[in-house]
Amino acid sequence: MVMKRCEAFARSFCQCSGLCACLAALACAVAASVFICIVGDGAGNGPKPIAVAYKCKSGLYLGRVLKPEKKGLAIDDTTFQKCAHGIPRVWPNTQADLKSLRLFKAWDKAWPDGSRVDAWSQLEVVVREAGMKVLVGAQVTCDEQDDDRDWRLVLQLLQVLGRQHVMGIAIGNELELLQFKANISQDCIQRMWQGGYFLRKLSERAADLDGLDGFGDVPLTSVFGGYILSGSPFVDTPGAMVQTFFQEAIKKFGTRWVFTINVYPYFAPNNALDPGTTDQCSDSLETDLCFKKGCNLPDTIALMRKKTAMLVGSSDSTLWVGETGWSSPQAATLTGAMTGCPDFSSQNSLKNYYKNFLRWTLDISDDVDGPDHVFYFTARDSGNFGVGEHFGLIADCDATACKLQSNSSQTETELLTV
Repeated sequence: MVMKRCEAFARSFCQCSGLCACLAALACAVAASVFICIVGDGAGNGPKPIAVAYKCKSGLYLGRVLKPEKKGLAIDDTTFQKCAHGIPRVWPNTQADLKSLRLFKAWDKAWPDGSRVDAWSQLEVVVREAGMKVLVGAQVTCDEQDDDRDWRLVLQLLQVLGRQHVMGIAIGNELELLQFKANISQDCIQRMWQGGYFLRKLSERAADLDGLDGFGDVPLTSVFGGYILSGSPFVDTPGAMVQTFFQEAIKKFGTRWVFTINVYPYFAPNNALDPGTTDQCSDSLETDLCFKKGCNLPDTIALMRKKTAMLVGSSDSTLWVGETGWSSPQAATLTGAMTGCPDFSSQNSLKNYYKNFLRWTLDISDDVDGPDHVFYFTARDSGNFGVGEHFGLIADCDATACKLQSNSSQTETELLTV
């Protein structure tokens, strides 16, 4: 339509030689291309979104980020679905560039599909301009048709991003907990583990990647939670055959396989109120908020390292932390004694945890290697299966300010040392 209007104008304006007509046509082509780039062609083609670099505002500066090349930010569903243009390019409350992102899915079937292309385009711009790498997630459920629909979108998104911007593919997320979900049938759990559905889908996904130009060497992983550590070395029950799954994955993929675990001191089952109190939890906070030997997260990672070495026979396996973070205000999913301690989910505790994460060198002890990469959860507050959580460093898509501000705590206590 734009080109036709331009040609009509040229014919009425330039009644002259063939050279004039050629020049007019060339001018029209250039003008039309610029017009489409800026406003679109009216047929759904263009404009290509231009992602303005997003950075939340705050008077609170948390200093340098140590080992930034080994740290990334998980992108919550709210951010990806509703404001992909607001994916941060720098760590909130710092001046350090983000180097990697974790994406949980290519696109949820419940989200408007008409928004997908725009969100992907915004993500592509952010990732390419900032030189980031992305850990892309793929679902595994008991609905094979929907799993395959999700995977087709994953393959499309991978090609949008390009191999140089893909850190790895995470196939399945915390499936060891499937057995504890009220809406999941025993048939589903049996099929997932004893029936071999999980392993079959992993093999099929790997085969598809092998056939995708450039993706034959992309690292593969599946993300699990701390429950898997309850076995010897890993849990291996009919409801969660994780150890068997690991053994088969290592046998098939070797060093291409990456172990990934989520670690949340915020939800640690051993958190307790201080003796003799009903609303104080300074002892739990002391071990939960720090990142050195003897603290909750480093000790959990050390245990994971030792167990993978037992399984594989060496300490050379790659280990990623898929998620860690702190909720403020209190997450609706928090249970137990910590719900009665106001300090536990305070913004001061969030600030301490986040700053100590930024300052962490990823060392955990003298005799055990730390993780190879770690992701902080998350960019913005988002729901968890419809339940409100507040792990975000930014409140919502409308926020221009970071959640943490210089006056964000009632008591300005000295930040805990790493």
